[in-house]
Amino acid sequence: MKKSIFSALSLIFIIFTFVSCDDTFTDLMTADAKTGGILSATKAIPYKLGSTPKVEVTLNIPKGPGIKAVEIHRTYTDKAKVLDQTIDINSANTGGNVEKKVNFTYQQLTNGLNMPADEGLLKIGDKWTLSYVSVMEDGRKVDVSNKTTVSVANFFAGTYEKHYIYHHPSYGTYPNDIYVDEVTNVDLEAKNAYECEDWFGSWEDNIVTIHIDPAANYAITVTTDRSDASIGNPYDPAVVATYDKVTGVIHIYYFYSGAGGYRFFDITYTPKK
Repeated sequence: MKKSIFSALSLIFIIFTFVSCDDTFTDLMTADAKTGGILSATKAIPYKLGSTPKVEVTLNIPKGPGIKAVEIHRTYTDKAKVLDQTIDINSANTGGNVEKKVNFTYQQLTNGLNMPADEGLLKIGDKWTLSYVSVMEDGRKVDVSNKTTVSVANFFAGTYEKHYIYHHPSYGTYPNDIYVDEVTNVDLEAKNAYECEDWFGSWEDNIVTIHIDPAANYAITVTTDRSDASIGNPYDPAVVATYDKVTGVIHIYYFYSGAGGYRFFDITYTPKK
């Protein structure tokens, strides 16, 4: 009986000693732990070729341990990382949240990365990655987990509201009678930097190609793989395809002939905000 009591007391003593040591270990691990350096940044930005004069990144630094500065590092697909710039914070975040906005032109994004001067040569889907390092008051440098990606996108990237008007001779006369008048949302399919495709009318086996040239004052050219079709308005040859470089609205016309007259398509693409 005495032996059993002794064994039980010994076990309790061992458990107490282990827990005490574990608490001491935890205290030693946390007593001198250093925190801070947290910030959030814009996560993803599309770089639409030919229509992105600048990229704006927002840095949000919450109130906390003083951050002296933020280093911005920049890289591109298959390129080495370079130090882009250092943004002074001067520990302003000790008194409250701090917001900083940083702008990048194409020249700034490519500086030091041995990239082409003509952005049209970039590959769709490649990207820049901006990473951040917080420089603390005490001299520490803290790598920030948040990063910003700037992805190369086709000139037409994004969703459009497609207004589709179809005139058919069996349904009356142009312009008063309309056979089809509908609005849908579409994503124009990229062919390359400045070209995209959409269906011809409502037929998926025929294609209309839209080409816009930023180097030629955003001149627009429309072609189709349908051999019996023509581009333009058969009722008014002066009406041609247009692109509004301010609003991004694309307006195209095409037609083909059949029994009774022209099948005429009047289509407008308006970017969705």
